[in-house]
Order: sequence, then structure tokens, then C-alpha cells
Amino acid sequence: MQNFKNLRVYEEAFRLSKDVFEFMEDKKMSFRAKEQLLASVSSICANLAEMGALDSIPAQKQKLTTCIGEANETEYWLDLCHSLKIIPQREHLNFMNSLVRIRSMLCKLKLSVEKRGDMKS
Repeated sequence: MQNFKNLRVYEEAFRLSKDVFEFMEDKKMSFRAKEQLLASVSSICANLAEMGALDSIPAQKQKLTTCIGEANETEYWLDLCHSLKIIPQREHLNFMNSLVRIRSMLCKLKLSVEKRGDMKS
């Protein structure tokens, strides 16, 4: 696998993680909910970093599936925070647009890894 930092999806996920962390820094809300949002958004790029060390195609596919799951969880927490008026409409829309792009890139990367696996069979 290539250096995970060279993946465009990693760059996008890292930027989203940083943006969400900075936005949520001074927000007053349940510690648990804030912790869950920050954990899920940062887990996307953390799992991409772990994937960079894996040689096995099935293991890489599993890590990408985990990344997609973390993106889905992040969407839930962003929606909840928006519905509770912790995240205003404009920021929610910006975060969601980034998340949708990231999830699309993750799905394409997973498909690419699967095709590489099919070629080796």
C-alpha cells in the first residue's frame, strides 16, 4: 500500500476532523456526545493510516469498511448536534458536504482494492 498521507481521501478526512475539532472546542454539550462525534470523525483518517500498513487485500477492504462505518456514525452525530442547535445550519451543511465527498472517495477506494484482489485471483 502507498503512504496513507498521499491519499486524497486521507487529506480530506484529516481536514474535516480538524475543522470539527476546532468548531466543537468551545461548545457546551454532553461530554459523551462530544466525545463520540470527535472520536468517529477522527477514526476515519486513523483507520486509513492503519490501512496503509496492511498488505492483505481482505484486511484493507475491512479497514475501508470500518472507515465508511465511522463516516456514517459521524453523520449521525453531526445530524444530532444540528437538531439540538449545537451546530448551525451553515456549518452542518459544510461538514456534511465534506463527509459525503469523503464517503464517496472511501467507496471508490474500496472498489479499487477489491478489483486489485480480483486481478490476483
